[in-house]
Amino acid sequence: MNNKNLIFRCFIYFIIIFVIIFFVLDYLKKDDLNRVTKNYEETTLKNYNIYLDELKKTAEFIYFNEFTKDKKLIRVFQNENIEELSIKLYDEFEPNFAYYKTLGVFDISFYSNQKKHILNFKDINFQDNFLSSLVGDVISTKKDIMEFKNRQNDTFIVFLKPIIDDKLNLVGVVNIEFDFNTILEKLNDSLNLEYKKAILDKTVVKSDEFLEIFKSSYYDNSIFLQMNNIKDSESIKKIYDFYDLLLISLIAILVLFIYIFYKMKLLQFQKDLIQHNYDELFTQIDNYVLKLDTNLKGEITYATNYFCKSSGFSQDEIIGNNVNILRHPDISSSFYRNMWSDLKATKNWQGEVKNRDKFGNTYWVKAVLFPRYNFKNEHIGFSSIRTDITSTKQLEKTNRLLKEDLSSKLNDLRIKDEKVLNSTKVALMSKILDSFSHQWQLPISKISFELQKLNKDILEKSSLNDIKDSIEVELKELSDMLNETKIIFTSRDSTNSNLFEVIKETIESLKYDNIEIKYDIDEFININVANSELKKIISNILGTIIEQAKTYSISKATIKLNMENDSNDTVLKIEDNIKDIRKKAYLDNILKFEDEKYFDTKLYLAKLLIDKNQAIFWCNNSLEKTSYYIKFKKNKK
Repeated sequence: MNNKNLIFRCFIYFIIIFVIIFFVLDYLKKDDLNRVTKNYEETTLKNYNIYLDELKKTAEFIYFNEFTKDKKLIRVFQNENIEELSIKLYDEFEPNFAYYKTLGVFDISFYSNQKKHILNFKDINFQDNFLSSLVGDVISTKKDIMEFKNRQNDTFIVFLKPIIDDKLNLVGVVNIEFDFNTILEKLNDSLNLEYKKAILDKTVVKSDEFLEIFKSSYYDNSIFLQMNNIKDSESIKKIYDFYDLLLISLIAILVLFIYIFYKMKLLQFQKDLIQHNYDELFTQIDNYVLKLDTNLKGEITYATNYFCKSSGFSQDEIIGNNVNILRHPDISSSFYRNMWSDLKATKNWQGEVKNRDKFGNTYWVKAVLFPRYNFKNEHIGFSSIRTDITSTKQLEKTNRLLKEDLSSKLNDLRIKDEKVLNSTKVALMSKILDSFSHQWQLPISKISFELQKLNKDILEKSSLNDIKDSIEVELKELSDMLNETKIIFTSRDSTNSNLFEVIKETIESLKYDNIEIKYDIDEFININVANSELKKIISNILGTIIEQAKTYSISKATIKLNMENDSNDTVLKIEDNIKDIRKKAYLDNILKFEDEKYFDTKLYLAKLLIDKNQAIFWCNNSLEKTSYYIKFKKNKK
């Protein structure tokens, strides 16, 4: 008991010491981090002032070079005409500005002594009230001003200087601008840190994250540097690594102490726990597992209570009897001979066995048999773990009966579906026939019109010949339509069509002017569509495009046919480049396939024939072009 209290007290003391050391280390780490951060801030400010002085010197150099050493620009300012002054300033100063840009200058702008903007070398809107107020201060004080300004998301350092002639008269103001990003880039390169600019109110409290570097004299904002990745610097990393290592060492010591304490407690109760687990496992096996042990002669040496309950035998009735006491008369002797033969050869066996209980009832088990050994590793018998699968066997029988019944009902449903499918096909063929009949009306109407001319009293011979020729043309077209209808409504045509040959033959049979037809088709692709129907589908779509070109007087058009295919499907794409708003509106109405007034169009008939062959049709119609897509099933023969 005293030992236990001692261990507990030691553990509490160790936790207290660990917490104290942890807080001490945390305090020391924060102190070191503050020191390193302060060093970075001082270095940053020092470098910033160096880079800012470089900009000041560059601005002084430009001012000295242009307005002190060389008086040419001052003489240019004597011109009072702003437009002429702007032109002359640009001519005189533009070559030098190209050089000054290499020194880091972003822009230079000039103002008159009346605050009027004269010229700047960047194409930027200079309606800037802030700059105007700065120019006014330079004019009133004749003193230089250094300030920063924001333009959208950009920040610039500006140096405004008065332009004074030989008589000490103020003739204008020059504004020299530098992009603040140049300073940021130099700071980042020199310290290997990532600084970001932040324009904040002066009331912002200085913190580790923000460093104030420029205070404005004209408004309430200042430029701050935000040191984003200061934690990634080498010095900070070393501090973190050092204190992390110390903390990890303390944690490791604590974990080791806890582990030792745990092992002591574990060893104390290990024997009782193992014994308890063994007793519990044995009880669970005895109550819930079908387990049976035999010797090499097949005599039962052990059976669980659960096995006795399942078989109907008591322990006294089953122990010492041969395992054949469970044998079902339906199982042949050869089955058991083979089982024992496999056991002797491989020492293992598993399978399903039909058994009989004490009262003659049948039950099924799935058994796994494996060898048993004594302490000398001598083979003394076999153990078996069994699972009652009687319910599974009954379920299999029920499933078999249900499958037979379901198969019969599916047969009946299949017959009904075939009747519905035939009805759908009849409706589709009716629509196709209706579309053909609408197309027949046009040649019949033309023939009727020509025949009415014969009722006139006087007709010249040439007129009779024209009527005859016209009627012959219409009769031939009507005859071709009837032949196509006849072929489509018969099953004589082969359903194995070569797509390349059909497209080639169709294009050769069409009449068209000012239209270029291009096609890139695999010569070995066969489509599961009748040759005549495939030709009718393609000719109707091409014919629709040709008719549109004639209708809208298109001087030149291009039709492209190409394909995409995979293992099962082939997609034929037909595309035209006809650009006409009337074409788009007309096709949008047709492609709905709802309005009856379009039932006699070639495109509608093509859609019906595509549906008849269980293909898929869709179209992308725009003002610039129209693309027709047909997805066919490949012929697998």
